Amino acid sequence: MPKPDSDALPPLRLDFAARAEAQALTGGAWSLRHLRLCWIGLGAAGGLLTVVAFLAAGAGAGVGSLLGTVIVGAFFTVSAVVIARVGARRPQSVMWAALGAYVVKMLALYVVVAITPRDGFVDTRWLAGAVGLGLVVWLAAHMRFVWTNKIMYVSPS
Repeated sequence: MPKPDSDALPPLRLDFAARAEAQALTGGAWSLRHLRLCWIGLGAAGGLLTVVAFLAAGAGAGVGSLLGTVIVGAFFTVSAVVIARVGARRPQSVMWAALGAYVVKMLALYVVVAITPRDGFVDTRWLAGAVGLGLVVWLAAHMRFVWTNKIMYVSPS
């Protein structure tokens, strides 16, 4: 009986490593592939909340819920795009880029909150609820993406 070669990996393992390396080389740590799953989760939760808000409290609540959902999606997407673009070109500058994006987003949020009248058509309570729900759903979807995908930081070959 021939002695098995202890250094050889089974073909299935080599195939897995090759696929994982190909996936890592198509974006790796700076990939934006998580945005699809995050937007699907946010859209489903925000859409459901918007329908509930509209049926329960009227058009103002529906608009507030929709606006809150869009705010969450836009803010997380802007951060992801800025960090991915800067990280792919100058990884040492990622922290400054993320901090700059955060400051710009907070200023934008301040403007949105400041110009939205508390007693206007948009129901700010539903807007705040949508932001809270959107935050939880987006982060849960992002965590699921990270936990279930192989992200190679070092090439296996």
